[in-house]
Amino acid sequence: GGATSARRSGGQKAGKHKAAMGERDTSWVSAMQEEVPPKCAGGRTHHRADTIYLLVMGGRVIAMQTGFAMLEAAHGRPMNAANIMMKNIMDLLLGVFVFYLIGFQIGFGARAEWIENFDFDYALWFLHFSYATTSATIISGAVGGRVSFFAYLALSCVVTGIIYPVCVSWTWGGGWLAELGYVDFAGSSIVHMVGATCAFVAVCISGPRIGRFPEYRAWRGVSRWIFVERNSSEFYQNPLSEVEKAIFSPLKVCSNPVQLLFGTFLLLLGFLGFNPASTLSTTLDADSLAARVTIVTLLSATGGAVACVAVSLHQFRSFVLTVPMMTNAVLGGLIASAASCHTIPPPLGLVVGFIGGLLTLWLEPLMAKLQLDDVVGAVAVHGIPGVWGVLSVPIFAKPHCQSQLRGLVFGGGQEAWRLLGVQALGLVAMAAFAFVATYLCIVCIDIVGGFRCSRAAELIGLDFIEHHIDDGSLRLDTKKVAVISHTPPRDCLVTRVKNRTCSPTKAYLEEKFPEHQKAQLLRDREAQMRAEIIRLKEDVSKLTATLSMFVHGMRGGRGSFMDLGFIGGCDPKGAEPSNPEQGDPGRKEILEALMREAQSAAATAEAHSHVQAAIIGTQAAIE
Repeated sequence: GGATSARRSGGQKAGKHKAAMGERDTSWVSAMQEEVPPKCAGGRTHHRADTIYLLVMGGRVIAMQTGFAMLEAAHGRPMNAANIMMKNIMDLLLGVFVFYLIGFQIGFGARAEWIENFDFDYALWFLHFSYATTSATIISGAVGGRVSFFAYLALSCVVTGIIYPVCVSWTWGGGWLAELGYVDFAGSSIVHMVGATCAFVAVCISGPRIGRFPEYRAWRGVSRWIFVERNSSEFYQNPLSEVEKAIFSPLKVCSNPVQLLFGTFLLLLGFLGFNPASTLSTTLDADSLAARVTIVTLLSATGGAVACVAVSLHQFRSFVLTVPMMTNAVLGGLIASAASCHTIPPPLGLVVGFIGGLLTLWLEPLMAKLQLDDVVGAVAVHGIPGVWGVLSVPIFAKPHCQSQLRGLVFGGGQEAWRLLGVQALGLVAMAAFAFVATYLCIVCIDIVGGFRCSRAAELIGLDFIEHHIDDGSLRLDTKKVAVISHTPPRDCLVTRVKNRTCSPTKAYLEEKFPEHQKAQLLRDREAQMRAEIIRLKEDVSKLTATLSMFVHGMRGGRGSFMDLGFIGGCDPKGAEPSNPEQGDPGRKEILEALMREAQSAAATAEAHSHVQAAIIGTQAAIE
């Protein structure tokens, strides 16, 4: 103990001497390594304060999943809300396993043993896992409401375990882009642009939601082959049959604006951990850099909000701020700041965020004009602002205590131009790799099990189809049951290799709705139902004429009732003659009979509507 104390005292004196000489004080590393068992000394590469810092900031980044989930659910239909939440939590839980197994090793060359590895940097692993799962969840918002649950999870695992780690190995892992001098402090490109590229490929292959573009034109020619298009344009344009039109839920840009704003608040708080966490420490003067990064991040969010105000003034000619525009512009500004927040002056954070917000609001309508259905605007929010953030480094960088980079605006000259070329090269390389890798992954998923969900699943809602969440409407709406029961499964390798006669959803329907077990029963009764409808129509016509004559009789006297003939079992001609002084019992009986027939007419009309609904369901089953 005395020897350890003496060594610690000597290390502290040496550290003070180095600090006085202006050198970095690293004596604390050897001091802490001496205080732990020898077998654990290799893993002690961070100061204790830095380890806690990475864990806390990584937890805040993972909490951004909550914001993403709420934002995506607010943009989509309520009948898909639980599916979106399930996707966000499952890609987090599966991503842990994949990133622990292969992801971190690809990115940094360090592998976590199955039992225990005392030299493994668990704090750094945790932070980069939080970045990886953020990149993967971008896809969920872009293709919400139309992609199969397990197909999405498979793609998410590939992004978390392969695509993101490869891009990390080129940059933060010390690869070829890092050797060229590529700069992306907190992941504008490595996290956000890569995730947006993956989302763009998924949007192109999956196609739009039904009814999103009424004049949609499916891929044609070579593009149809490239993007594995199997459906016609009419498949996406509108509901096809009367049954589909009856159950179709119109699309909205935002179904819950309050939830959308709350999700954006959570993401803003998450970015205040996302960007500063890339300092990787708070010691050795990194704490002041973390504070600087935080200020630049907030100012960039403000710049994005100002961009929304400017666009709104130009578009609406008044101070009208729509909720989706504001939230996406703010997020675009935050993402643009991630690459350069450590090196630009804080006031320029407003400029970087402002341009990022403008680019987001410019790309969103362009995507819609190109008939690319991005539900939350993920490509516009994460893609082009991420590109701009990386390019802003060689433009606005200014030397300060923690960075020596100098941009073009501050006289960077040839070095700044060279850095601009390196940044552009890195963007192209990572976007190309992410595009090709995602394309190959989705094509394989589509061949094996189908990437897009079935038509019935999209129209009914993925909450019920994927998770059996019944809101009670299926018991009342026979059209929904008919659509679910008789929609053929997705054409894929599974259905071609194995003759699937029953799915979990159909089994659930057979258990919960026994009256709809056999579609053949409806087909067999079709002729009988049609004949019944014809008879009921005749009865309704007859009763309508009878009621008209009844009203005429009330106005014209007893003689009109004598012409009605046999009605409701009452024969007026055989009734007892009326006595003007004692009333008219024959007329009374006729009136009572007509009243009974009027009540029967109402019941008949109701039965007629139910039979019509059954016929519609039968027609859907036959189709």
